[in-house]
Amino acid sequence: MNEKKSNLLFIIPGFFYIEDYQKLLYYNDIPLGTLQISSFLKKKARIETDIVDLRVESEINKDLEINAPNNDRFKENFLKLLERNNVQDYDNIGINCFTSFQYLYTDYISKILKEEFPNIGLIVGGYHPSAVPRDFNYNGAPYDFIIQGEAELPLIELFKSSKLKCRNSPSNPQILSAKTTIDVDKLPFPDYDLYLRKYPFKDKFKFEIYNSRGCPYQCAFCAKNYCFRSFSFKHFKKNFLRLCKLIEDYSSKSPKIGFTDQSFNTIAISEKILDYILKNELNEKLTFSCQSRIELITESPGIINKLKKCKMVVGYGFETANKDLLIEMHKTNKPTDYLENTIKILEKYNESNGTYCRLNVLVGFPGEKKRTFDDSVDFIEKYALHENVQISPTLFENYPNAFVYNNMDYYENKFGTKFIKEWWKLPSNPLKNSIPLQSSKDYSLKEVLVDYVEKYTKILNVFKKQSFLELITWKKFYNKWIKQL
Repeated sequence: MNEKKSNLLFIIPGFFYIEDYQKLLYYNDIPLGTLQISSFLKKKARIETDIVDLRVESEINKDLEINAPNNDRFKENFLKLLERNNVQDYDNIGINCFTSFQYLYTDYISKILKEEFPNIGLIVGGYHPSAVPRDFNYNGAPYDFIIQGEAELPLIELFKSSKLKCRNSPSNPQILSAKTTIDVDKLPFPDYDLYLRKYPFKDKFKFEIYNSRGCPYQCAFCAKNYCFRSFSFKHFKKNFLRLCKLIEDYSSKSPKIGFTDQSFNTIAISEKILDYILKNELNEKLTFSCQSRIELITESPGIINKLKKCKMVVGYGFETANKDLLIEMHKTNKPTDYLENTIKILEKYNESNGTYCRLNVLVGFPGEKKRTFDDSVDFIEKYALHENVQISPTLFENYPNAFVYNNMDYYENKFGTKFIKEWWKLPSNPLKNSIPLQSSKDYSLKEVLVDYVEKYTKILNVFKKQSFLELITWKKFYNKWIKQL
């Protein structure tokens, strides 16, 4: 008799209290991290997997659209959805709480799952369980296992152990974490087929690629503060053509690939990737985007021409034109050089028409004042108002486990910043709650938002490629928020 194979049903949770603008941000990405785990488990332990994405399912079936817990209609339709996906055949369910914005939703559906299916093992992982595992390890918690950090190695060890069979013993959830970091060159191609067979919606999803894990820079506002490892170029080539072919099949209008990690962290690997794209004429079929650093690009001025030839839209993590805030953000210790290098890069994009770049601006970081806010606006108006430069402003969000969150007392004492601690537990919009109530003593959240909408609406209108729908939705969201304050 053949032994029954181990299996795992992945569930991607939705968001409570979400608004239309946030759906544009969080509802169109493929859950690449989960698909990477799926392919790894299949290859290393022959574990059968399936996936249910409640973000997509709620758009297909409005009875699954829910904005707050304790909704009987949602529970009934959620159980019907699980039944259609043969939940009874699964021994384990894994929930990816990718962001802290999903915490309340994750906890809500987990309690339903444990109540209705007590014999199914419940595993939770993702950014928030890694940053704040205690939020999932409380008396009466529905979880059996909490994955802290990278999930591949702990899951393999879990499935090979006897822990799954003994999970019904009366105890708190077990926290599992990897004893070593995974060799990223041994990660197989992500299990895109698993997802796209279930949700074959052409042109809906953003296709992304990761060629590294972690980040070598450790900015104060960023949550990617774990061990940095980059794929080899050989590993990149092995997966890249497969992804290009996949995207051509699933994205008929304007196929794109986003390098959403620190792929372009060194000029050496960047040049190799760009040369590969040009040699294989992939720029004739696809457009690309990536994130990069101001100081890295200035190390090799000629690389901008290659980026343009590759149709690579680069998002430069500029953040602010205020020298003191640049240091507080841990962006640079040489702010004068940093700003001069930014100007040189912008001049390259202003020289002629062609591929545009994106200048990322972070508003409301602790210590932000009216003066520092205006420093960035003045800089943009002087050097970056051009059809080949897209300004991308965002508000600072106080993610748990980032440097700022772990050092809130410092900012409170130095600047008078006011934070909402454990904001993800409040019964209201978590994105709004993650923003400090005041960035500094004399600059309240309402003042920040009023300046943000007034000044950046004018700036965003200059960039003609800006989506009109996104701009209107953005403005509506923030104007409504201002009225609520």
